[in-house]
Amino acid sequence: MNNNLLQKLYLEAKVCLPLYKILSSLCFIFLFSVVRGISDVYEIGIALDAYMAIPAAVLCADALCSEYSGRSWEIFERSPRTVRRRTLLTRIIIQCVYLWLLSALGYALFFLQRPDNTLQASHSLLFLLFLGAVPVTILFWGTTAFTFSNLWGNSLAGIGTTLILWLYAYSTTGERILGDWNVFAFVFRDIRNPADMGWLWGKALALTLTLLMALLHPRRKTGKL
Repeated sequence: MNNNLLQKLYLEAKVCLPLYKILSSLCFIFLFSVVRGISDVYEIGIALDAYMAIPAAVLCADALCSEYSGRSWEIFERSPRTVRRRTLLTRIIIQCVYLWLLSALGYALFFLQRPDNTLQASHSLLFLLFLGAVPVTILFWGTTAFTFSNLWGNSLAGIGTTLILWLYAYSTTGERILGDWNVFAFVFRDIRNPADMGWLWGKALALTLTLLMALLHPRRKTGKL
């Protein structure tokens, strides 16, 4: 049974993570770790938590794209609802796990800039906090892009809508209005105060919204992704 499960996961990974997605996401993380200058270790997690939303939106937006060619959609649509939902959620989770591992690679690459540690913070603690926070960011923005792509019937429209929301959440206006309920509250937190854990409210809200979006039924094709 384990072999069958692994085989199914492998086949789904081949569908949702083609070579071009892997290469483009690797290029993104390498370029970002070079272009985004930092001066202190604590900035690494802040930078990555905010910008991993972009590859998450791009990769997860077309989770149904492979079903929209030929008779694939008709076959997929005839499948039981639970099967369709399980297939789509599996693809999103595979992509998010891949992006989570990619973000860990990006974290390590930032050390090539030889940042200072002016706060004398524990490298392990900062890294573990980041590893706990960024999966929610990836899941939320990936699921948001997927949801809007299905809503509009077009993956580019879904990505565009998601990026508009991302710009608002990552802005000073979003910080001021949403406060600790912002999905990026981890980015805006008081880094000099280790006891400041208010950002967990933002991650909890994002995770709740992600679960609600995951329950949505994939709608019937009305356009091309």
